[in-house]
Amino acid sequence: MHTSCFLRCMAAALVVVTTTMVDAITPIEVKGTRLFDVVSGKPFQVKGVDYYPRPNAGKDDVNNHDVFTDDNEPMWKSHIQEFVALGVNTIRLYAVDPSKPHDKFMCALSAVGIYVIVDLAAACENCAITNDAYPTCYPPQLKTRGQQIISSFAKYNNVLAFSAGNEINHVVKDVKTNAPCQKKFLRDMRAYIDSCATNMRYIPVGVVLADSDRDINALYYSCRTDPADSLENAECTCVTSSVKSEYIDPWLPGVGYGLNAYLQCDAPATASTIGPGYNKLLSDFKSYKLPIPSIMTEYGCVNKGFPTVNGYAAQRTWIDAAWLLSSQFVDVFAGGLAFEFSTENANSKADAPFPFTSFGTQNYGLGYFDPATCDGTTTSPCTYKRMPNFDLLATQYNASKATSLPTKSAYTPSITAFPACPSSVPSLKDIVWVADSTADMLCPDLKQTTLCAGDIIYTGKKDSPPTNKTNSTHAVTTPKPTATTSAPSPPIAAAPQTAQSMASSSSLAGIV
Repeated sequence: MHTSCFLRCMAAALVVVTTTMVDAITPIEVKGTRLFDVVSGKPFQVKGVDYYPRPNAGKDDVNNHDVFTDDNEPMWKSHIQEFVALGVNTIRLYAVDPSKPHDKFMCALSAVGIYVIVDLAAACENCAITNDAYPTCYPPQLKTRGQQIISSFAKYNNVLAFSAGNEINHVVKDVKTNAPCQKKFLRDMRAYIDSCATNMRYIPVGVVLADSDRDINALYYSCRTDPADSLENAECTCVTSSVKSEYIDPWLPGVGYGLNAYLQCDAPATASTIGPGYNKLLSDFKSYKLPIPSIMTEYGCVNKGFPTVNGYAAQRTWIDAAWLLSSQFVDVFAGGLAFEFSTENANSKADAPFPFTSFGTQNYGLGYFDPATCDGTTTSPCTYKRMPNFDLLATQYNASKATSLPTKSAYTPSITAFPACPSSVPSLKDIVWVADSTADMLCPDLKQTTLCAGDIIYTGKKDSPPTNKTNSTHAVTTPKPTATTSAPSPPIAAAPQTAQSMASSSSLAGIV
């Protein structure tokens, strides 16, 4: 729903939480349509929340702004405990500024076993695929920005994936217009990761689409317009990783298909019977036969028919979380992220003002910030207040266990071929791309940067010897480039933007 032009290490001692710390976090990898811990081989399902802690007032009361930096610690620090209480293992960030340090935030999440999906695009100029027709819709500056973010975040073992874009189909309905630009950007980011795999691990790169023109989008982003181009999509199979080594056996950078869909709007629905919107979703995605993981990157319809609980109207029951994590969905979907952690005052105040007790078409929060005029600074802190639907989602997430699923070694993917591409879209190789003239950034040298405590450097290729670097601090440093392709370009920051309208939720399944 955020319109932008799309998982472990121990925390530093300064991070205070009220829960037991987990062991050093290890990356998650793709095999077929499922996700697994790269060391233990245990199955992983995404139980997540979309996170944009926008304050009620002040300079950070804007859309698509990076509030996850070290200097913003007063804004996000207390939320780590809320994530733990909610039972999430993944959060999604909509916009980051690669020129700023994120060590404190990422390490605090790692300390409690939480992974992150990092969007590569944002609403700043040349920071996302545009609404123009291809190839103009892919600004070459975006290629540099994406590589900067990958280089900056590659050292964090709790990066689950990168998202190459968010809902570019929300305004442009014809796939032929700008979808080739999005697919080319995806390919360029996978190519960069592959070229740096002696320095860093393979991190999946995916895309997030709005739930419109479901068929053609799902097939287009999962097919290869050039069957010989292994970087258009991930390989369908993975080889066994070595538990005793920091090297992760090679699989090309994986793609995940993310869908923002608000389908469960029926208040009387029960967990025992999957609703029609989700039944249609499951049927459609089974028919596509995608060989890659699919994730519900936003879900959670708001509807005035949902019950009033403790004075809060229209509290979502979140039975769709139970459906999504059930055995019926596991071969198609790898989990999902509920929208969203906190109601955004700027979006909700028109029909559901503070303290957000009434129904509103933009009142999507699991909680909200108090007081009404807080700006998130040390002089005007925002205190997170849970709404009843926070506890309802926590009940579903904490009840769901992936332990009943097979381990990586016991799992054999049933889909091993890519779907055919829609005939109406061109092949990427037949288009002249300006971004191809933009030199790649240098690869990060993770040995020259401070890691989260307990972290180990994982790489995708054996050319580089394993590194058992386990720093216990998280001082702010920038990964030092080591490749020889070109000098790095100046950072392209996700500058604060003015508030943007968000699409209204509808009580009709599939409408965003």
